[in-house]
Amino acid sequence: MKKETLFAKAILITKEFGHSSNPMRVLATLLLLCSTCWFAQAQQDVDVNNVTKWQFKFANEQFNQGEEVEIIFLATIEKGWSLYSSDFKADIGPQPTEFEFAENGSFAVTKAISAVSPLKKVDKTWGTQITYFTQKAEFRSKVRIDEINYDVTGIIRGQLCNDKKGVCIPFQKTFHFIN
Repeated sequence: MKKETLFAKAILITKEFGHSSNPMRVLATLLLLCSTCWFAQAQQDVDVNNVTKWQFKFANEQFNQGEEVEIIFLATIEKGWSLYSSDFKADIGPQPTEFEFAENGSFAVTKAISAVSPLKKVDKTWGTQITYFTQKAEFRSKVRIDEINYDVTGIIRGQLCNDKKGVCIPFQKTFHFIN
């Protein structure tokens, strides 16, 4: 299709939606539409379950009701991807990994989540220091087991990015430690 024909069609489309025929506005509208479609397609092409594999385990398998036990969250991250850590503020830009425990009376969180040895850098886009993981991630917390039939469960939310592909995707993963 000729460039003039494509531009004329873009003007008709923008007029149909109540926009002026200002060439810059038409171009901006086209760029916005194209980039939105590309970004949505790029996110659809990524299966979060293939980018990270999670494991959940107790640091010590032998414990009794009423005792405090350390829980470990491990993620294996596909090459080229990074997982934002949990130990920085998210005023704007990169979203840190968050852990939300579902309180049910069978346990109590006694120590907040801590990230184990994340990498640090200043994000060029947002101008803020961030922490992140590549290849492997580890987070730890402590809980007191209040019932023999405990169910330590909750949701992990975070963001994965691939700088080479120019894609960041949010994720959500459920975790369970059940007796």
